[in-house]
Amino acid sequence: MNPVFPSILSTDFYDLKDKLSKFKSGGIDFIHLDIMDGHFVDNLSFGPSIVQPIKKDFDFKIDSHLMVSNPEKIIPYFIDAGSDWISFHIEIKEGTEKNIEMVKKSGKKVGLAINPDTNISALFPYIPRIDYVLLMSVFPGYGGQKFITESIDRVAGLKEKVRSLNPECLIQIDGGINTTNTGSLHKEGVDLFVMGTSLYNSGNIEEEILQILKTMEGEKNEKAGIN
Repeated sequence: MNPVFPSILSTDFYDLKDKLSKFKSGGIDFIHLDIMDGHFVDNLSFGPSIVQPIKKDFDFKIDSHLMVSNPEKIIPYFIDAGSDWISFHIEIKEGTEKNIEMVKKSGKKVGLAINPDTNISALFPYIPRIDYVLLMSVFPGYGGQKFITESIDRVAGLKEKVRSLNPECLIQIDGGINTTNTGSLHKEGVDLFVMGTSLYNSGNIEEEILQILKTMEGEKNEKAGIN
């Protein structure tokens, strides 16, 4: 699996098909959808109807991040539309177990997202039941924000708990991700990187993806003591 998950929130939608073609050329496997309801976050984005057109023309898998106040109502629509991974927020305190079970019963992968100001301990009871954690390294709602550096320490603490509770659980990070921080984040335990603005502004999407992969490979070799 390619660890770079492009978010299409930052794209010019008149040019979306061209960008998706570039992602395909860059070896991307997953497209990340930022679903915003104007209530849980201030912004509005798009709904489940965007999933099918992407899958019609490309063989990407779809990772849907639900920034919504009522995930129990929204999840079935994204399941039916063809999302492969679905995450919702731990800050929605009611129905977490039920929503996890709903996604798992559908055969999709389920994740829990967490905001920068929520203690990671809120995730611990659910880690044995989920497939991935989406750690927000900016406050959700808008693209182009600056990476919150304290997120690196949060990754380290989360990774330690994941190792003990569910080593198969992946850590995904979203917000201000670029070539300057992917190496240190990967070293601390991040598996998957959601990238938006920095990817679109790179000038060469395929080369930017390649540089991210090289950075991660360098961290992997450093850990293994390979020169």
